[in-house]
Amino acid sequence: MILVGAGFVMAAQPKKAPKMAPVLEVGYYLNGKGDTVKGEIQTNPEDELSMYHTFGFKPAKGGKVMPVDTKKAKAYAYGDKQFERIIFDGVELFVEVLAKGRLNFYEIRDHGKIDGNDAIVADYFIQDNRAEGEDIGLREVKRLNHRFYKKDLKPYMKDQINLWNDLDKYTFNKQAVTAAIIEFNKFYRIGDSKDKE
Repeated sequence: MILVGAGFVMAAQPKKAPKMAPVLEVGYYLNGKGDTVKGEIQTNPEDELSMYHTFGFKPAKGGKVMPVDTKKAKAYAYGDKQFERIIFDGVELFVEVLAKGRLNFYEIRDHGKIDGNDAIVADYFIQDNRAEGEDIGLREVKRLNHRFYKKDLKPYMKDQINLWNDLDKYTFNKQAVTAAIIEFNKFYRIGDSKDKE
């Protein structure tokens, strides 16, 4: 009789997968008006790729972790990570900022395929904030082609062609490209002469 009762109790239990407790890190987000809202950002969402569309936020004044999406926030940051909202192909998303300055360099990760197998793939975007004249189109956020990334970068880096020449022609290396863009941006800092190292 006891075994039958235990079987009913086990069968009556909901079959929900256990949820991890949110891991929070001090951070902030910029709301639609540009005001800074301080609190904590959830760094372990159930789907690690959801952070490019929405993020969990716990206000500094207390409360529960609530979802914040691209409609409510322009940007968010925690630790050494910074995300900005962009519009690409008519879709608003958060992208991780890898370099900021005259050239903005962003990364987003999503589900895709590598060699025919399901995988998480990264896409990279670039934008020239100060493009003028015939180069005005470079102000639009553009996705880099993984195979021909160097060709895609040339119009953006043509003013410092030596940095572009140093990049590997055949293999995309995130760290090398990021470093080259950061170095490029040093030439175009706005500010006093101390900024021009």
